[in-house]
Formats: sequence, structure tokens, C-alpha cells
Amino acid sequence: MRTLLLALALLASSAGAQTASDTPAEVSDAQDHSSLTDRGATTPTASAARTEAEQAVARIIAQDGVHVVHFWAPWCHNSMNELRSGLYEVIEQHPEVSFTFVTVRNDGEDGQATLDRFAIPARVTVLAEEERDPLTFLGLPITWTPATWIFNREGKLAYAFNYGEVSPALLTQAIADAEHHWHD
Repeated sequence: MRTLLLALALLASSAGAQTASDTPAEVSDAQDHSSLTDRGATTPTASAARTEAEQAVARIIAQDGVHVVHFWAPWCHNSMNELRSGLYEVIEQHPEVSFTFVTVRNDGEDGQATLDRFAIPARVTVLAEEERDPLTFLGLPITWTPATWIFNREGKLAYAFNYGEVSPALLTQAIADAEHHWHD
């Protein structure tokens, strides 16, 4: 297990995403299927919604189904790498899942033109978050761009990938996990 974690940390480091000391949460979460909520972190709530984007996301995650909320910025190298990796394919393969892209730290612009260049389907909700520092969303911090949150059928945070790029394979697995009953 140590060898696997070390290999994953080195891979992330060589990709320029993080150093080994900043190993992303998804490395350990991919193995034990735990989430931040399993470790006692606060689940975002509608009562924490202050901005229009937060209110819109609170309404979306309150609906039945699995929801992916992706925080990104068009100027962010890691966000662009993630878009290039085939994120649109994951969206197309999961029509039952809602996807919301929240553009952050971009002077209030939503970045729609950038998403169009990467063939992000029109069914994706695109929102622009207000400029503020520190950035919190539904009461939880957004410390890195990109970051991806996956909510299960009850609107509970099942996964929070808060430190950089998420591969299409890992996102697909997290969606599948959030759809299954053990995440209830």
C-alpha cells in the first residue's frame, strides 16, 4: 500500500500538480472510498449560501440525483489540463448526473467561451462566483483551482477533490460510488 501511495504521489509531483507533501485527497480516497464527510467535515448547506452562485448550487444539490460541482478558472493551467483530459466525455457518459461549473477568481466572468472550445455540453450549468478572499462556497473553503465536489442522492457531500486536477477515470469512479447505496 505504501508503495502504491508513493507511486501516486510521485506521479502527481511529476505532472506538476503538487509536491509529495501536498498529496491530493483523491489519492487516499480512491482506495478507501471515504470522503471528507466520513471524517467529520461539514457538509455544505443551503443556509450558508450568500451569493447567487451559491444559491443556485444549493437549489441544484437539493434535487434528487448525483451532482458534480466543479470549481475552475479559464486562466488556470491545471483547469485547462483537466478540460483537455476529456472531461466532456465524462459529462456525456453520465446524462443522469447534473454538472455545474463554477468559475472562480475570474473577475466575475463565467468563462463560457473557454468551455465551448473544449466541447463541454450545453446541459452543464455554468456560473460565475463573485470575487472575494478568502473564497468559501456554501460555508466550505475553496483553496485550490480546480476543485471538484460530488454530492450523493441526498445532497450530501460524498467526495471533495480540493487540490487540483481530477482524471476522467477517477471522476467516473466517484460518480459511480456516489450513485450506490453505501454512500447514503
